[in-house]
Amino acid sequence: MRRSRAAALAGIGIALLYLAGATLSGRASLFARRPLLDGLAPPSPYRWVDPPPGLAASNKPPASISFEVKLGSAGSELGAFSTSDGQVNLVLSEGAVPASPGQTAVEVSIEPLDPASLQPPPGLVVAGNAYRIRASYRPSGRKVDALGGQSSVGLVYPLLSTPVASASGHLVLASTDGRSWRRLQSTDTSGTHQVSAALNQTGYVEVGIPPAAKGAGGDSRTRVLLFATAGAAVIVVAALLLRGRLTPAGRGGGRPRAGGGRRGPPRGGGRGGQRPPGGGTPRPGPARRPPGANPARRRRRR
Repeated sequence: MRRSRAAALAGIGIALLYLAGATLSGRASLFARRPLLDGLAPPSPYRWVDPPPGLAASNKPPASISFEVKLGSAGSELGAFSTSDGQVNLVLSEGAVPASPGQTAVEVSIEPLDPASLQPPPGLVVAGNAYRIRASYRPSGRKVDALGGQSSVGLVYPLLSTPVASASGHLVLASTDGRSWRRLQSTDTSGTHQVSAALNQTGYVEVGIPPAAKGAGGDSRTRVLLFATAGAAVIVVAALLLRGRLTPAGRGGGRPRAGGGRRGPPRGGGRGGQRPPGGGTPRPGPARRPPGANPARRRRRR
């Protein structure tokens, strides 16, 4: 029973270590992309317009996209579009662009930009690239500024080396001119590093996140995970020590005989002894003479 408890404690500790390491794996490296438990396939590295120095050698340029949406009497058709690298997802609801006389389609383009080329959002740190979304009627080329219905945008973001207030506090920021930004009501899915929000205008979008307070010494979530990892390690070590104490010593010594003592004399009472029929103490038998001790034989030989 004790051994099974020690094994159970060891299993629980190892599982906690694994889960803590999985969560910390996305934050231990300065430029980590995904945590350990993020699907069976390895995740694709984030593609930067202007990558950090440590990722410049392996960075690939981000993808852009351009597509057309047909116009009907009720406006534009329903459509969902993504860049080839999966870092931007745009959903245009039915009627997002109103119908216009003589116009047959709407051309939409999404282009990645370096966020440093735009005005930084106040009080936030930008995570990843900025993107410019443009739409125009075809064939006139007239610009479309507003999007109606339930249109939305989803942006994939990288993890930053900068300490942040909350790892799940990413926001979608929108701007018509790249200078003044609006914080959209967003849904942050930290497991896939994607944040999404309803979108009612074309222009610029990017991901922002509040930085950690000064003197906070880093993300509080990271500190909690470090304490959890240390606790799990203590559980594993304690379970292993307990199991070592319960292991029996002297495995090669053999098992003791039943009765706990040495074998006694044979039942016959020893050599030359006789046991009475009713039991009890055996009577000593006649003593044997050594060979050549018979005096009669000696006389005959002479």
